[in-house]
Amino acid sequence: MELERYMEIAVAEAQASLREGNNGFGAVIVKDGSVVASSYDREDTEHDPTSHAEINAIRQASRELGKKLSGCALISTHEPCPMCACAVVWSGIAEVAWGYSIKEALLQGRKRIAFPCREIFERAGADIQITEGILKSECAVLYREDVRKEIERLRHADDTALSGFNEDSAAKRARWFQENKGSFDFLSGDPVQAGYRLLLERFHITEEQAPVVKKTDREIVFHSMNFCPTLEACGILGLDTRHVCKRINEQSTDALVKQVDRRLSFSRNYDSLRPYSDSCEERICLAD
Repeated sequence: MELERYMEIAVAEAQASLREGNNGFGAVIVKDGSVVASSYDREDTEHDPTSHAEINAIRQASRELGKKLSGCALISTHEPCPMCACAVVWSGIAEVAWGYSIKEALLQGRKRIAFPCREIFERAGADIQITEGILKSECAVLYREDVRKEIERLRHADDTALSGFNEDSAAKRARWFQENKGSFDFLSGDPVQAGYRLLLERFHITEEQAPVVKKTDREIVFHSMNFCPTLEACGILGLDTRHVCKRINEQSTDALVKQVDRRLSFSRNYDSLRPYSDSCEERICLAD
């Protein structure tokens, strides 16, 4: 539980990194139960390829404690790269914990040096305790490609840009529908149910992730709880989903359900929207 508490600080550092336009790594150094350093990577903003989160935290801790960091623990959102792992050895840090591993990053298709910390520590003859997978899910979000793309898209977007994203999304969704409608076996019959099924298909979610809470002949209300890159990006950037989601994709989603039947409309209840509620309440309605 202590490691999880420190990892929460590291995750907050990584989020600050992403907000500034860096690469989303955070690190904390702890000694005797107290945080002595916390930092994030600044490679891009400082134009310094050595400005990794772990290196910055080690430098900060060394200014406080001296060159040797004996008895300290390093907690990092991502397994340290070979450069940072070697710095850990030279600093004398006794324990290292991370959330997301180099192996997982490589499987994700990200560019990493395939040289795990454990092997570096063993070759150095360093007796360093390792703990893996601390708050792994929270750390993994930082390195998802869809979340990172959404952060880049939204970081400096004003309302004009958001409206442009909505128009672009509407065109893409219309194209997708025309290209795939022949494979949909739910388009005949109840148009409201077909509109709901279409959204599940388009966004690759299950009925369990968007359970129906109300159903009539003319209306479906459902609560979306699926993973949402826009929700995660807004949380990291400090943006209000009630503002962003209305402008970025409500009209394009409405246009999509109208592909099934022009009388259909899509809307959200912005008083019940994540992260302010447990789910996003959404509605498909059939007009007279």
